[in-house]
Amino acid sequence: MLEQIKTIQDLKKLSVKQLPELCEEIRVKLIADVSKSGGHLASNLGVVELTVALHYVFDESDKIVWDVGHQSYVHKILTSRGENFSSLRQKNGISGFPDCEEDERDCFNTGHAGTAISAALGLAKARDTLGEKYKVIAVVGDGSMTCGMTYEALNNVKDTDILIVLNDNNMSIGKNVGSATLNMSKLRVGKYDRNKERLKRFLMKIPLVGKPTYKFLRWCKRRAKLGYVRNSYFDNFDLKYIGIIDGNEIKDLVYYFTKLKNNVIKPTVMQIVTKKGKGYPPAEEDPERYHSVAREGTAVGAIESSAVVGDALTEIFRRRGDAVAVCAAMSKATGLTPIEERYPSRFYDVGIAEEHAVTFAAGLAKGGSRPFVAIYSSFLQRAYDQILHDVALQNLPVTFLIDRAGFVGEDGKTHQGLFDLSYLSQIPNIKIWTPATYKQLSIMIERSLDENCPVAIRYSRYLLDEAREFDGKWNLLVDSPHPKVYLLAVGAKLSETALNVASSTDGVAAVEVTTVKTLDIEILQKIQTAQSAVVTLEENVLRGGFGESVRTYFAQRSACVNVCCLGVDDRYVKHATVDEQLSESGLDRDSVSKVVSELLSNG
Repeated sequence: MLEQIKTIQDLKKLSVKQLPELCEEIRVKLIADVSKSGGHLASNLGVVELTVALHYVFDESDKIVWDVGHQSYVHKILTSRGENFSSLRQKNGISGFPDCEEDERDCFNTGHAGTAISAALGLAKARDTLGEKYKVIAVVGDGSMTCGMTYEALNNVKDTDILIVLNDNNMSIGKNVGSATLNMSKLRVGKYDRNKERLKRFLMKIPLVGKPTYKFLRWCKRRAKLGYVRNSYFDNFDLKYIGIIDGNEIKDLVYYFTKLKNNVIKPTVMQIVTKKGKGYPPAEEDPERYHSVAREGTAVGAIESSAVVGDALTEIFRRRGDAVAVCAAMSKATGLTPIEERYPSRFYDVGIAEEHAVTFAAGLAKGGSRPFVAIYSSFLQRAYDQILHDVALQNLPVTFLIDRAGFVGEDGKTHQGLFDLSYLSQIPNIKIWTPATYKQLSIMIERSLDENCPVAIRYSRYLLDEAREFDGKWNLLVDSPHPKVYLLAVGAKLSETALNVASSTDGVAAVEVTTVKTLDIEILQKIQTAQSAVVTLEENVLRGGFGESVRTYFAQRSACVNVCCLGVDDRYVKHATVDEQLSESGLDRDSVSKVVSELLSNG
């Protein structure tokens, strides 16, 4: 059946009775294709019925905004991208998140949590201003209900025709935390689904009257939910509330969406409950593990940086009672699970609320604790003002553990960690350390406790398993009696590239940059004295990055040093493998060798 669905109009030709079969076919395709391409599996398995029902009922001109967007795979399959779905997250293939450049029915680019209601409200207000008639639907996970931005948007939706589908599966990436999700739990009405099934089985056993009675009671329940059920949680925002709906029951979803489509003109929340990983037993049993799966055949390192973080912090927490850890809904991914398990009273998962996490850590530091804040690079940028205003302005000793820095590969534009060196370097008081080896990472975490200022430790998922240490200075990996070119490399992959290029080229020195702020003045003075050329290598945008800092250093001293900066130019980097992204940005070994050869030939 799925092979016949080339357009949304093909979907609408099916009868409601055919939709469950279509949903199962979609699940089979998701499991097969995502297992090969890699990507977000459990979340997409949970929203199959929801996505099919939305497209079955609403028009193609209507706009669906997916919060985070990692659960939009079924949407992509149904909107003419099913035949190419096997190219998911591959270079020149389908993005793993909504992308307006890819298809206009991806009506808003999303990749971070908490943005959908704000974006949908903007679309709805634009529609009303221009006198247009389309519907706007925001699909929001219950994990996003911990975002402050979600509440800012809810505070402004009054009197706007907008439908908010609250997809409640009690998960974000890990298990949800906080009072907001506890309130959501109360709305799930406990044993509702189990008791409903018991009643259905009991009535169906009664001859003649059982089935009609069940249908009548179901009709009564639906009418009550549509017209009479109220909920104080959303009443305070003057939102009409409908729920709780079984989000994996396609016929019920079609019924409610059909009733809502043309009969509701005020902002409405429809709460559904779905099973993350539904239809795939391993994902149902461990949805966190199957939240995102690696591409088939992908070679991964024996160690991840997060494991080193967990080990280093465990030792610190054992010795120091003032150490505390803060994360934003990703304790396992950032390496804080050992702290959560062994020192729960000093571990704080604030949910998907990066701004709060940073200011909360500032308060902890002001009160005498030594906080470690573990957040991905692309998510920490959401808390820029809090780093600047609440931490650095007061020069508070907060250690930021910035994971997934640099290129992140297949997650693409919304998740690249290519801006942190730039947005952090401009902030006074902060120090930025950039380990290339696991040992350096461990030492930096320990040494950050000796600093009475903010420290940002920025690292990629996999580092080098080498014995090189950290003493606050850059490491000279390859020296030369009279080097004509110095390669200054930030991070694991580029340090390895610099080492390889310098080892095979006469007159080239390779330096592993372990501190971006402050700079290693001793090495820079040596370069200035020799008037050697410099090539800086960084997995970061060039504007405001490490290379510009080096160039500025020499310019302020009127030094005749030719500085060539290699990094990411003024653009967003699309999904591909990390090696492909390095090559596109001129940071692979061949590209660096070519630049070095040109500098050497020009004398």
